[in-house]
Amino acid sequence: MKPLATITLALGLALAPALAQAGGGDDKDIIGKKWLISLGGKLYDNLWSALNIAPPKGRNPQYPAGADIPAADTWRCVACHGWDYRGREGQLKKLRNSPRFVSLRPLDGKTQADVARRIRARHPEFNRVLPPPMLNALAFFIARGQHDVTQVLDKTGRARGDVLPGKDIFEGVCISCHQADGKAYIEGEPGDRPALGWVTRYRPEQALHKIRNGVPGADMLSLRFLDMKQIADLLAYAQTLDPHPEEPSSSGD
Repeated sequence: MKPLATITLALGLALAPALAQAGGGDDKDIIGKKWLISLGGKLYDNLWSALNIAPPKGRNPQYPAGADIPAADTWRCVACHGWDYRGREGQLKKLRNSPRFVSLRPLDGKTQADVARRIRARHPEFNRVLPPPMLNALAFFIARGQHDVTQVLDKTGRARGDVLPGKDIFEGVCISCHQADGKAYIEGEPGDRPALGWVTRYRPEQALHKIRNGVPGADMLSLRFLDMKQIADLLAYAQTLDPHPEEPSSSGD
């Protein structure tokens, strides 16, 4: 196992009591538990990468035919429910208007226990690979960690924030890894180009989820310590960065 995945699993198991009690339906339930929410967000993104285990072989038989994505990705929660959690009602409608692309937004505010029961019933394969604390973390994210993308993005995908305070946040939190031009250390999805300017402009819902929850199996931190206005400001600035990838060196070095 990779060290990061080992630490993630160990912490999740150590926090099993907190996970078991989380998500009663009151905002006070999330105080001091944002790390648990971001862990669930990583599992939602790619539980296989988060735990450093191989996804089932082949294509998920429940995933609709005709949607052209890698077979391993058909086993990810985001593949059916989207980066905006709205399934075919949102961003995924551009891929295919399938009844299997169910919106998770009605589960926002439900209890963690209720959501966990639904996951076990609908996705029994998760019972075989997810330790109960991890399944509870995923359920806690769905119950208490979703966001309404319209708070941050307009209908065109442009961030509703202010560029100048977003620049301050970027320089304080992001620049040491991604560099001033946003073209370093991009842990991308299939089809992404290695520039934050490109990802935040053309896949803003994806960028928003990863900014708030981190990237599974990577060192990208969760920025849930920022409020949604600050997240919108950060995205607004990131969308001003050059979207073109770094040109390869012509020197052959």
